[in-house]
Amino acid sequence: MKAERTPGRTWRWIAVAIVLLTCLLTVIFLVRRAPQQHLAIRTEPGSAPLQANPPRVQAHANVGVPPSPAPTPAPPVIDDLCGVKGPDRMRAGNETLDQHMARLTQRAIRRWKEALAASEDPRRQAIGLALIDTKPDPHITTPEERVPGNEPSKDTPANNELVLLATESGDPAIYSLAIGQCRDATNDMASGPCQGLSWEQWADIDPDDGMPWLWIAAKADHAGDQQRVEEALAKASTAPRIDGYSSTLSAVALGALPGDSAPLEKAVAGADVTSIPAVGTPFAIMSLCSATAIQQTRRKQECSAIAATLAKQGSMLIDLVMASSLADRLGFPPETRAVLSAEAKRARAAVSKSFPWSFPLEASKFGCDTLLAYDRFVDVLRADGNERAALLAIAAPVR
Repeated sequence: MKAERTPGRTWRWIAVAIVLLTCLLTVIFLVRRAPQQHLAIRTEPGSAPLQANPPRVQAHANVGVPPSPAPTPAPPVIDDLCGVKGPDRMRAGNETLDQHMARLTQRAIRRWKEALAASEDPRRQAIGLALIDTKPDPHITTPEERVPGNEPSKDTPANNELVLLATESGDPAIYSLAIGQCRDATNDMASGPCQGLSWEQWADIDPDDGMPWLWIAAKADHAGDQQRVEEALAKASTAPRIDGYSSTLSAVALGALPGDSAPLEKAVAGADVTSIPAVGTPFAIMSLCSATAIQQTRRKQECSAIAATLAKQGSMLIDLVMASSLADRLGFPPETRAVLSAEAKRARAAVSKSFPWSFPLEASKFGCDTLLAYDRFVDVLRADGNERAALLAIAAPVR
């Protein structure tokens, strides 16, 4: 006969089962939570935590690691732009000095260019067209420094209009400007409408000017045509003047600036004008009049005549520099050579000290003195139409 279970014993078994179940659930909870804690501790600083209470875990992860210093903001750059005041003196973001200058003067420069293009004067129209394709560069370069094949296309709407204006007007200054826009690194005309221009046509419409003949000689020398070289040098040496019209055209362009233009506006306009490819005395004249070439009596006479004309009438800095170099090589009188050398030295110094873009634009080399000196240069150039005279006007006196 089986004994009957009492109610007391039944409740004791139920209590034991509850305790065992509670322990089992606790173990399962701890086992499942442990990987998450491990993962949270290994989390990289700054990433999303994988468990609750992230500040405590993050503090544990950074034990012994010094905090990163906060980046120091770069101090604002404030430029001395001669008359510019207030917040306009401060550069924006990572602006360079030349970009800062361009931003502050863009409205004035746009009005100036629009006035040139809308002018009834053909020369002003021509300069307005030439300025469309120019890209001002603060570093002075020469056409001979261009690398063949790297130049942008010259077959542009602005150049095409300029070529048409040059051929229709018959103005040698406009023709020279158009050739400057159209010639390539070999001194030939670029493809397209530029093919309608030639050095010979310039010589025809301007018979008293020896400049186109110098370029004809340079082109012939490059092609190995010595007979043409002799013909061209003979023409250049007997010409009453040698003029590429760059000074004249620069004076016309800068003369279109409003009379109350600020020095900064004049400086940027001047950078635009000097970026127009000019036709000055070709560097090839130094090889055409080399020490070997002038051993021939005829060549020495031609080179001497060309050097004398450049020394007396040359209106550009390059004309003066070439005249001084040729005078030394050809054995001009000592007093003549000394005067030319001193002028060339003063003019070059004026460029290096007073032209805002003749050096990399740095605040340490740029300021109101530079702008005021260039302001004076622009005023003299507009009045006289002579770059050489304007440079000497702002150059320091010889001590």
